Amino acid sequence: MTSPLRGHTGLALAVLACLPGAVPLGAQQFEKLANEFVFTSLSFSPSAATQTGLHRYTDRKTGKTISLDDRLDDFSPAALDRQRAYYRDFSRRLDRIPADHLAPQTQVDVELLENAVGFASFGLDREQFYRWKPQMYAENLGSALFANISLEYADTATRARHLASRLEKVPGFLAQAFENLDGSNEVYRRVALQSVDGVVDLVKRLGADFVRGTPAAARYAAAQGPALAALAHYAAFIQNELPRREEFDWRMGSERFEAKWKYYLQVSIPPGEMLRRAEDSLQAARFEVLRLARPLHSQWFPDHRHDDADAERFLNQIVGEVLTRLGEEHTHRDSLLAQAQRDAAEIATVIRDRHILSLDQLRNMRIIPTPLFMRGVYGVAGAVFAPALQPSLESFYWVTPIPSDWPPDRAEAKLREYNRYKMLTLTVHEAVPGHLVQGEYANRVAPEWRRLLRSVYGNTPYVEGWAVYAEHVMEAAGVTGGDSVKARLTALKAMLRLYANVIIDIRLHTMGMSGEDAIALMTTKAFQERPEAEGKLQRAQLDYVQLNSYMAGLQEWARLRQEAERAEGDQFNLCRYHDTVLLYGAIPVPAVRRLYLAGVAPAAEAPASRCGAGGG
Repeated sequence: MTSPLRGHTGLALAVLACLPGAVPLGAQQFEKLANEFVFTSLSFSPSAATQTGLHRYTDRKTGKTISLDDRLDDFSPAALDRQRAYYRDFSRRLDRIPADHLAPQTQVDVELLENAVGFASFGLDREQFYRWKPQMYAENLGSALFANISLEYADTATRARHLASRLEKVPGFLAQAFENLDGSNEVYRRVALQSVDGVVDLVKRLGADFVRGTPAAARYAAAQGPALAALAHYAAFIQNELPRREEFDWRMGSERFEAKWKYYLQVSIPPGEMLRRAEDSLQAARFEVLRLARPLHSQWFPDHRHDDADAERFLNQIVGEVLTRLGEEHTHRDSLLAQAQRDAAEIATVIRDRHILSLDQLRNMRIIPTPLFMRGVYGVAGAVFAPALQPSLESFYWVTPIPSDWPPDRAEAKLREYNRYKMLTLTVHEAVPGHLVQGEYANRVAPEWRRLLRSVYGNTPYVEGWAVYAEHVMEAAGVTGGDSVKARLTALKAMLRLYANVIIDIRLHTMGMSGEDAIALMTTKAFQERPEAEGKLQRAQLDYVQLNSYMAGLQEWARLRQEAERAEGDQFNLCRYHDTVLLYGAIPVPAVRRLYLAGVAPAAEAPASRCGAGGG
């Protein structure tokens, strides 16, 4: 789901103007340049703009102000060409900035802008998923409608009017999808149909409930029929017409994979080296799991004797039986949400008592069920930040319930995968002190233009790597669910999944790995339940490189922590370290390393320190 700080006060180290020999530009001019890019790029997607907190946009050339909350995204050829032209022009302006002469914090901001422009152009010109991904339109539409309902950016009557206006535009929005889609593949179509079903449910139930009793209710009711008819037509198109168009290979290939790797990850490790590390780490973690599992196996299965002549088979049998038994320690299928709420409160107490960091809880966090139309993406849980432009609004920890129509054996398999200990670490990862706490720190960055830039164009390995790193920190602090060995086994299983993510992502997209081989690796090497492995395969087929962000980020965070401890020696304070690196915001971790080790302080409003003398 993705997400959102040590600055020099003298940002007056200049940015040169575009013309040769021009006088240097000061902080105010650079602020205008960064703000222009954030607001203009957001205006290209009204759905994203509402979610980010941008509700009105004034065009810098025409001076015309438009409302964004009642519009849908425009995927017409003319609109896409306008985006291309803007990014080309902005790139030319960025090229004239002498980044080497800027203050260290501002150099990072220039790098973020350069990467954002390059990544946007890559999506428009190289990926062109608007031609191949039918689910993109359903998910974009669902997100736009849900934003009006869920985000309290205005009173209910105003948001209901915006929702009705967006609903009126659904037929035209989907008509453009018919025009744009040149082809697809079976997995894209299957997920698209699921997403369409989710949007239909949103329109019929959630949206209708939201507008009831408002002045927009009649307008919504009038728009509902045409919108539902358009969605039904779109579903029929996906099912019947799209398979007759071009077959698009979901495998991206090495060239496209490496290009996205550069833009999306911004880490110091190339794909080949990451794959080597993942495969080596997976094997080492398997042996560590066996070491911890054998005493439990002897206790739980004293009559089970396995031949150790085949070491690989022996390991799988011992560990498999122990993890299956461990998986039985789970909450009830209808209690996942309540368990997450209890876990979040417990974790916040440990953070405060052990001085892990200064900020230990979020007043504006809500833990709620994942919206139906997003459950294809968020199969278990996810973090959704408060809008970057309205950080005082609520943040969400989405927990995906087990569908009521799942048979007991399928539900049980899912619950074994997400047992008592895994659900605990999931709350660490997604909420406290993971994503949502990280986002709260990022909201403290100053000045405001820098906070917005680093929130809207934040680095995914920073965000995901921090969340995985937080799992390790909290385990060391005693957040174990009451049994450190079982918690450690569960944590190692999670690391096996992390390594498997890297392996299947790279091998599926660049080395021809089959889907069944990917599932076999996840189930036999990483001990995942088959439904979980099938879901992960689908995720890898729908996207690429993203699955590497967890291990890539963790590797960068682990390296930085080691270097900080080595550099500071006895003066190292874990709590102050965490406060500091989080206050940089979601910039690439190599940039965090550069700033932190150079002693560049965050330009941010720090929370009241609870670090003490020794830290965590």
